[in-house]
Amino acid sequence: MKMIGLILCGLSALSAAQNDQSRIVKSQTAEKFESPYFTMTIVSGWAVTPSTDQRVRITHGKYVLSIDPIYTHASGVNCGRFGELANGLPSVGTVMANVDQPAGGFECSQSSSKPTIVNKDISLGNLYTDRSKSENGCIFPASGQTVWFGSFFCGEGSESEYAITLGYDTDNVNELPEKDSAELKNVFIDVVEMLKTLDLKPPILISRISPASAPVGTAVTVYGSGFNVPGFAIALVFNDFPNNPMPPPAIAGDGKSLTFNIPNSIGTVSCQSGRVLIGGLCLPIPPDHVNINDCPQKSDGSSNFCGIPLSPGTYKISVQAESSGVSSNSASLIVLPIPTPVAITLLYPNSFVKPGDAITIHGVGFTPTGNTVKIGSSVVNNIQSPDRKTITFQAPISSGDSFDYGNRVYQSYVSNSNGESNSISIDYRIAPGQR
Repeated sequence: MKMIGLILCGLSALSAAQNDQSRIVKSQTAEKFESPYFTMTIVSGWAVTPSTDQRVRITHGKYVLSIDPIYTHASGVNCGRFGELANGLPSVGTVMANVDQPAGGFECSQSSSKPTIVNKDISLGNLYTDRSKSENGCIFPASGQTVWFGSFFCGEGSESEYAITLGYDTDNVNELPEKDSAELKNVFIDVVEMLKTLDLKPPILISRISPASAPVGTAVTVYGSGFNVPGFAIALVFNDFPNNPMPPPAIAGDGKSLTFNIPNSIGTVSCQSGRVLIGGLCLPIPPDHVNINDCPQKSDGSSNFCGIPLSPGTYKISVQAESSGVSSNSASLIVLPIPTPVAITLLYPNSFVKPGDAITIHGVGFTPTGNTVKIGSSVVNNIQSPDRKTITFQAPISSGDSFDYGNRVYQSYVSNSNGESNSISIDYRIAPGQR
């Protein structure tokens, strides 16, 4: 766990159903707050304020403890900018009113050399500002006193990435609490007591999949929870090739199940001479490597994009909230073989294709003449294959429904008198003005 001085928040709204799940359970000794993402005991004098997203605000007068169990890094910096995390908290804007944007928060902040320790994973830094920052365009109280305007913690926990901040809700810099005042120390005591009870829940969880083994093209249902994380597109991912194009899964309204089809093929790329793609990296070719269907470089030595079948075997899959860094646990899926008399083992290029490009297919079961290639609903007839292992043809104009919404991705097949092959996806380049 790292202590990092800059953070970000700002995510979209929870559904009404998820808001209904947030509740405070009263006991004889404490009030326990529970949401779909975490539980925490609320000490006397603090109150949970209504929220329209997954973040929770716990207030005591003008003090605001904000817990964001899921966040993204919009600034491109791990934990983002302090101003983003504060999400427009008036005290931050007041202190940094004259700072050029985008700001990082450090322009006006000093940090205590002794952070407030909650446990081994959570420590709150004490952000304040004083005259040492006077040349940075920061605003100070008329009295010249050293003032506190926010604490922070940013972490990557076992359940998710999350951020915790404590701020003071005022747009008047003269109202900011004095650093190390008795009032502020008491607030920190309360906050530490609450955060010690913080229990994060997995935002996305897989409990089982059905069927657990099936051939390519089969519809598989994943059961669990959190498949409707607010504000994020949900993706089913094969962990070994997370960037492989796949249609968005169909998600149940309650977020407890989703269905996807096992892809027929995966994308790969060519490597420089003497190297081969292994586990997503171009590594030196192993001594025992059999070069049958490695993705070849283009004739000019530049990188090529290829498609290969999804081989039978056991794969780890997970569910991800895209661009959030939040992912579920992994589950095993066994892909079963489907023997076919005609089979594609390699197709290239299979990405950024435009009509007229030369496409090469390697495989088995091809006939010397009479081979037909179908891409989407476009057909190329009577292609020759003298060696019965290779087909070369010009890419037709794309047509038909794309299997990946928003992109021109089609399934391609070879058929002849022996039968029809497996399919490989092929991605057409979208010309300017096309949709």
